Amino acid sequence: MRLLDLKQGDTATIDKINGGRNMRFRMDGFGLRAGKRIRLIMAAPFRGPLLVEDTESGARTMIGRGMAEDIEVSHQEPS
Repeated sequence: MRLLDLKQGDTATIDKINGGRNMRFRMDGFGLRAGKRIRLIMAAPFRGPLLVEDTESGARTMIGRGMAEDIEVSHQEPS
């Protein structure tokens, strides 16, 4: 499943970040890496960016849809 497949409010764990070295470096700069739990806060309409939140730290990051296509996640059931 890709990050783009999540619905607003869904929580997931990042499994893999595909793409080149620059993509992985940029995601790492945002604090997003494999094993990190995130929540999709909002997906902007009309192919706009996604607002994701690190569930551990509460940090929020906007990610473009092109980048979100390259992020594989595992959906987590709400607890």
